[in-house]
Amino acid sequence: MSGPLVTLVTPSLNQAAYLEETIRSVLEQDYSNLEYAVVDGGSTDGSVDIVRRYADRLAWWTSGQDRGQAAALNTAFARARGEIFGWLSSDDVLRPGAVSRVVDELERDRDTLLVYGGAVFVDAQGRELFPLEPRPFDVEAMVRTCQNHVVQPGSLFRRRAFELAGPFAEAGYYFFDFEFVLRLAQLAPGTVRSIDATLATYRVHAESKSAGAPLAKARDYVRLADDFLAGSGLPGAEAGRRSAYLAAGEYFYEALELGLARRYLLRGLRPSRRALGLLAKSFLPRAVVARGKALARG
Repeated sequence: MSGPLVTLVTPSLNQAAYLEETIRSVLEQDYSNLEYAVVDGGSTDGSVDIVRRYADRLAWWTSGQDRGQAAALNTAFARARGEIFGWLSSDDVLRPGAVSRVVDELERDRDTLLVYGGAVFVDAQGRELFPLEPRPFDVEAMVRTCQNHVVQPGSLFRRRAFELAGPFAEAGYYFFDFEFVLRLAQLAPGTVRSIDATLATYRVHAESKSAGAPLAKARDYVRLADDFLAGSGLPGAEAGRRSAYLAAGEYFYEALELGLARRYLLRGLRPSRRALGLLAKSFLPRAVVARGKALARG
């Protein structure tokens, strides 16, 4: 018996340096009943040539301008035939056997809708940095801290989960997957679980969401607080909004948007030495702040 059809999607934009390793990590999985698609957002760095080399092993692929990662995934999953869904960003890599391991867990308990494990952070060259352990799925702790305990690379979820809690919020940049799992927890409590397994590598580099784009992240923290958490009814939502504002203030400061940094640090302010320090520095002239940040970076 081959097991349920799994649809995996790789959304990509100008990630040619890492894309081939990502594709191969999926195609070399030992799980045979796998539908794999690559959705390219109109790359200009040679990514499309890489995808074409593997086209005969893909279920389908596209390349063209889209409305961002969440929109690309919504379009792909609307086309998917699988009973189980997942995605792998174009700079991450699946460990051997990852898909089989997660499908086994989903098949073990038909009421479980989403399973996630751990990952290992790696640098641009693929050198291991430190592990990302799978923390227990604690909704209130996640909301209060605005931290997603679900390690996305390697996680899989049933089509039914996407039908319940999807589609992804296309206005989202950083938090659309976080919102998805929180909606799923509200609509189907007790259906998300973690396993003690390292399923993927999670690459951190200058162009990655984890390491770059402070302005985009700041705006998404504000959107999370105002458009998702407000009125959500989630436990810890008001504390979560304050956490989101504080994080937004930090990222606005990083982006040298000092007026916005002040606004959101004040909105989320709690007795915090770091927040008070950033708030004080945000009143300095922009050039002084930029010079100080440059000196701190060495």
